[in-house]
Amino acid sequence: MANQKSSGKGRRSVGRSVNRSAKPKPRRTRVRPSAQAKARKAKTAKRPLPKSKHTARKVAIVGTTAVAGAAALTAAQKEELSRRVDTVQRELDTLESRAQLTGVYEEIGDIDQMLVDLPIQLEEMRSRGYVHNGQLEDKLEVLDEEWDDVRPRVEQLLKTRINVLDRTLSSAESKVENLNATSDPTIKKAETAVNTLETRIESAEQAIESQYEGVESQLRASKRKLGQISEMMDWIDSSDAITLREAEGPLEAVEAEWHTDGKDEGPDGIILLTDQRLLFEQREEIVTKKKFGLFKSDSEYIQKLHLEIETDDIDDVSNKEEGGFLGMGKADILELILSANAPVSRARFHLKGEESSDWAEMIKQVVSGEIDNDRADEYADEAEVAEVMAAAFPENCPNCYAQVPPQPRGIVTVECEFCGETIIPTLAEG
Repeated sequence: MANQKSSGKGRRSVGRSVNRSAKPKPRRTRVRPSAQAKARKAKTAKRPLPKSKHTARKVAIVGTTAVAGAAALTAAQKEELSRRVDTVQRELDTLESRAQLTGVYEEIGDIDQMLVDLPIQLEEMRSRGYVHNGQLEDKLEVLDEEWDDVRPRVEQLLKTRINVLDRTLSSAESKVENLNATSDPTIKKAETAVNTLETRIESAEQAIESQYEGVESQLRASKRKLGQISEMMDWIDSSDAITLREAEGPLEAVEAEWHTDGKDEGPDGIILLTDQRLLFEQREEIVTKKKFGLFKSDSEYIQKLHLEIETDDIDDVSNKEEGGFLGMGKADILELILSANAPVSRARFHLKGEESSDWAEMIKQVVSGEIDNDRADEYADEAEVAEVMAAAFPENCPNCYAQVPPQPRGIVTVECEFCGETIIPTLAEG
């Protein structure tokens, strides 16, 4: 695998132009994630959320009080009344917890915690080599500021709604406590009170959640993205065959099956896309021996890098869905047509867990060079430096004068395929 060295095989020159005259974007000083997390914790501690003052209590049902006409009830009527009493009691028990708005408090706590955790997780991914999705830092900062505006409104709304729910819950408990198991009017009053409580709880939940659902949704999306990034970096770190080049940025990784020779089956493993290459590494357990020809008795785990394709060698990319029944269980297929410099002329993959259309679009952005605009500010310059270094290799070997083929971005040394001389960019010599 080429990382710091090149095999010397002919490659097309990198097709991305480098605008050396462009003025660098001004950098703004960011608050360190640890400082941002500390500030968020301090703000949260200073503004505790209002809590309900209501104390839940077990309601006892009056079931034996004699009432006029009770003796005339049929067995079926008594059974129906008893069923309604049990139902209203169970509903009240359930609503007592909801009336404390526990779900709302949990969601608000999650938002506070995500605003502490996510910037730190993102900084960790940056330190591990993830340089893209440059808008994530800005997005998290904006959400933090937006939450500062939203949270006071949530606190005020909580205070108002909690007072209403406390009174409504007390009324419902009183009605249930005073109902008579053989009296339809008292049961109806209890049912009406419990229904009113449920309606007001739903209204309170919707009113409060509407204040923060936008912030929460974006934070959870960022959390999922960071989880995917972390998994990708773990896959890279666990591979002895994959080494990132200078300034090479990993983008996406997904479990996939490589359909070799156009067949609908092949090795299972991981596809990794960077801003320079597409790689496929097989990772699967293979049965090597079966007992009675049916049961696995021995196996081996295979981890092997099969494909390493320069994205400049991708001539065309397409995606489609295949198979499935009534729209269910369709396979996301990614297909590549490659140049003569690539190790294979075509590649077909069944992606597992991600949309092939998303992958096709991202690959096109890599091939066009547009993906470099997605880098975080602090990593923008290194891509241009790597481009300049790749272009600075001499055309001929300084030892034997053999031709040196153009090198892709990120290669810092080349071994001459004729004399074995280690060649470095002329700028590096200076």
